Amino acid sequence: MSIIRPKIPAQLNLVDTFSFYVQEFMAEELPIEEIEIREECLEDEAFFKIEIRKSIFEKCTFRNCNFEKATFIDVVFQSCDLSNSKFEGAYFERCRFVSCKCIGIDMSDIVIKHTTFEESNLQYAYFIKTKITDVLFDRIDFTESSIIESQLKRFAVMKSTFVKTNFFKTMLTNVDFSNSELLAPLVSIPPMELKGCIINTFQAANLIGLWGIQVKP
Repeated sequence: MSIIRPKIPAQLNLVDTFSFYVQEFMAEELPIEEIEIREECLEDEAFFKIEIRKSIFEKCTFRNCNFEKATFIDVVFQSCDLSNSKFEGAYFERCRFVSCKCIGIDMSDIVIKHTTFEESNLQYAYFIKTKITDVLFDRIDFTESSIIESQLKRFAVMKSTFVKTNFFKTMLTNVDFSNSELLAPLVSIPPMELKGCIINTFQAANLIGLWGIQVKP
């Protein structure tokens, strides 16, 4: 899998107050480009259908904010807290989430391409009916989160945690979990979602019961 990295200019416009700066762009439905936002702290704000390109968010907090149907192209989120924010119906292309806190984030019904999640906490996150293409989860905690009825194409995981993760009706063919933790996934009976995925011997011993097989001590 070859992921295309965000294309961000060397010089960006530093924005002091994001919520104020974006109002005119949102009113006119214009894209916001080449900005850098640092240490912004917002809660319960609405950014419906906002479009951001070639930009960086660093050490920002957008807690319980509404980004439904937003567009992010060539955007980096560095050390941000996006917990409980809603991105339902959004579009992501060539993005990075690095060292982010995304507990309870809702990314249902989104399209996401050429994007990496790195060293981030996505516990209780929702990826429902999501179209995922060329996406990497690298050192991600996805405990008790959901990838439900989603389409995966060239989706990879590395050294990540999937404990009680809900994969209902998401086919995991060719996804390599062998260097990650995969424990007690929520799947169909029989577990059609796991057909063709790659696991290690220890994982196989823990997952064998999903096929109704009993191991005699």
